[in-house]
Amino acid sequence: MYKKIKSIEELFAEDGYTVFSHDDEAVEDKGREGLGDAEKELIDHLKYLVDNQNLSGHVITERTEKIPDKETDMTTFKQKVEDRYDIPTIVEFLNWHMNRISENVIDRDEIVRQAFFAILTGEHMLLLSRTGMAKSFLTNYIFHTFQGARIFSSQASKDQTPDNYFGPYNIDEFKKGRIRHNVRGSIIEANLVFLDEFFDASDVVLRSLLSVLNERKFINGQEQIDAAVHTAIATANYMRMNEVTEAVLDRFTYKSIIPENHHVYSQLLIDHTYAFTMGEPVYTEKKIYFDQILYLHNIIKNKNKEIKVEIPDFTYFMKNVIVNKFVSEMRKSDYNFFISPRKQAKLGDFLRAYALINNRLEVTLDDIKDMHLALCTLNSYVSVKAKDKSEKDVFLDAYQQTMTHFKVTGAIQQIEFLLNVRKIFQELRENPDKRDQILERKNFIEGILSLLKKILPGRNRGDEPLTIENLRRNVVELNPAVEEVSELKEGILKDYRDIH
Repeated sequence: MYKKIKSIEELFAEDGYTVFSHDDEAVEDKGREGLGDAEKELIDHLKYLVDNQNLSGHVITERTEKIPDKETDMTTFKQKVEDRYDIPTIVEFLNWHMNRISENVIDRDEIVRQAFFAILTGEHMLLLSRTGMAKSFLTNYIFHTFQGARIFSSQASKDQTPDNYFGPYNIDEFKKGRIRHNVRGSIIEANLVFLDEFFDASDVVLRSLLSVLNERKFINGQEQIDAAVHTAIATANYMRMNEVTEAVLDRFTYKSIIPENHHVYSQLLIDHTYAFTMGEPVYTEKKIYFDQILYLHNIIKNKNKEIKVEIPDFTYFMKNVIVNKFVSEMRKSDYNFFISPRKQAKLGDFLRAYALINNRLEVTLDDIKDMHLALCTLNSYVSVKAKDKSEKDVFLDAYQQTMTHFKVTGAIQQIEFLLNVRKIFQELRENPDKRDQILERKNFIEGILSLLKKILPGRNRGDEPLTIENLRRNVVELNPAVEEVSELKEGILKDYRDIH
């Protein structure tokens, strides 16, 4: 087995590739003689992938630069094993890459951040602009940040069929009367997908992409295959709207328009960048392992059993309040403006990713302010009171006005009180035998009593015992400061009317 692998190594080495086997026999100590520390570390890394992701066969690295009298640079693989899944280390590297790309793709800072959040959350992104605005340049820059990700790229045209994306029919299977696709090298096997000139694709192709983009499944009659697609970035020079494209667009949580830039200093920076790169992305050898991204992704999606990013109920509540305010403001200029419940729920993933990228395991209320990266179409403008404002500006205005109004009216304290009462009611429903212990937790109860003094100062004595009856009475007597508090109050009284 080892001799066979050596011949493969020699064959690919001539073209500048490095081949490692994760076959158990090939990674025995005697098969590792003559390998450097970096190569040994990569073999260990590949073995980890096999054990955890059921991979098989050989793994071939991307082509590495061969320079006379210089050993192949293996910088990518020299990261310490103990740091590979260290969150602060990965986050620091991610931020470094975001800054690096932003420095080389001028005035695209927010779009770069948006793309990285799309990848962290496993969502899709749509980039719109006129021709020649470096959409493909930016996408390639971002995708080639990652080591070990399979990339699929396609430039759409109206003459394409689904086979261009899902692979041709398997002739041998077809002769047996079964319709099967040869999916090797197709979109189904890719982790990162680049769909250029997206709206040039026919409705048939777009409809066939729906299940792959959303459910990560290729469904063609009896042929059903799980797709490896993690994130797709689609680019287009225009938008066309019909029932099919509207459904497809809803699968793109992140959207941006790349604006024209007539700022002379920015144009100067673009000239310098072009002179240095000649319009080609500058790929770094200091890449991020894609399995590190998957590690963060699992935390963000609450799939990691040991590490959780918490979102307090108060933050969830205010997230939805501010989204509703934003939608109301947008409908003043576009009455058809719509945020689907699916997208609104997925904003929680963005908030967890935002906290994680800032080295926190709890989302704060301030994080909502940057939610425009996932909620808004960046650089999209609407007419508000005869003035053009970006969707981002409309969102930030809604955020600021809502927070100010809720603080001045006392709605913040009312929401905190009601959510704490709901928490107690929920615990009592789940653990009725622990009623006394739940009602006697000192710090928690003191917090509720403190809130009661603020929102009902004339009706509560400090020595009054906290009972279910008292809590329910205080909820009933609470006079909502805003409509959202009224809805919260009604919902709690309805949902927990059986708690006594």
